Amino acid sequence: MNEHVGMQQQQQPGGYMRYTSPPPPHQQLPPHLQQQQNSSPYAPGRGQPAYSVPPPQAYQSFSGGGVPLQGSMAVPGAAGLAGQGHVPPPPPMMVPNLSAWGVNDATAQMGMQLGQSALAAGQNYMEKNVAAFVPVSSLKHQFNVSNAYVLQKLRLLLFPWRHKPWSRQVRRSDTTGQNEGFKPPREDINSPDLYIPSMAIVTYILLCALYAGLQKRFNPEMLGIMSSKAFGVILFDFLVVWIGCYLLAIQGQGQIVDLFAYSGYKFEGVVVLLLGRLIGLQGILYGVLFAYVWFANGFFMIRSLRYVVLPDLTQSPSNVSVANSQPSQRSARRNFLFIIAFTQGLYIWILSV
Repeated sequence: MNEHVGMQQQQQPGGYMRYTSPPPPHQQLPPHLQQQQNSSPYAPGRGQPAYSVPPPQAYQSFSGGGVPLQGSMAVPGAAGLAGQGHVPPPPPMMVPNLSAWGVNDATAQMGMQLGQSALAAGQNYMEKNVAAFVPVSSLKHQFNVSNAYVLQKLRLLLFPWRHKPWSRQVRRSDTTGQNEGFKPPREDINSPDLYIPSMAIVTYILLCALYAGLQKRFNPEMLGIMSSKAFGVILFDFLVVWIGCYLLAIQGQGQIVDLFAYSGYKFEGVVVLLLGRLIGLQGILYGVLFAYVWFANGFFMIRSLRYVVLPDLTQSPSNVSVANSQPSQRSARRNFLFIIAFTQGLYIWILSV
């Protein structure tokens, strides 16, 4: 051992010999160092370890181009391993270049234009076909309400006895002065709307569920039953009035939507009856409340539907036409109005039980 220059041995605790320079090729390492060398992942003949840095080909972009990532995207620890002579540093990672796929500004803009054109064509198709069955303009007119209108209309439905006048107001052209139809609900308290009936129906269903829950007999199926009953009563009432108007030769644009609105006003009285039942009204008191709601709704229907059944041609817009306005025909229409008012009590009783 002394004949090799530069070889120095230092005795360490436990019998471990540390060499300050690599041993010569013909010298054999101690057994524990041989075992450590054989178990190293970088031992010759063991191949690429599972946790080693991938080959440079793995970092190449599949599109043939890209931008190298620097800084935090470099593999940690690669420089340290390269300094020890074990693993070379990996090349920089490459981000795919989307322009190689043919996606550029011109293509994206063309796609947006095609999408907008298809959407516009679909909207035009729906408007042309739906408008033939559903009067969209009349629906917008029915929901044109305000907070002041809602409060005044609710008071009118409960206390209609001293309200005047009942005729609807017409909208006139600013240039020619001709009638262009009736004013929207927010401008005329006598105009029918669909907002109050819609909210009254929802309130009616919820109160029915609450009343059933207080009596320990609530079932989720009751929501569907109450909804079916409500819409069934509205549909039947609408058909009765619509058939009567057809037989009496009464026609008008937007009349169908108006009749649905008037058919839904009875639900406010039904809600009042349910509230009275919730606070414990029974017997005579509940009967008095029922009679009041019945007469109030019937009086409101007679006064409000008068412009539909017996319109004044001097004040009605040009889209309302009435044929056969002889005295006998007008008498039949008055009787028809009283029949409508009387049947409101039957509908209210069916909905409140």
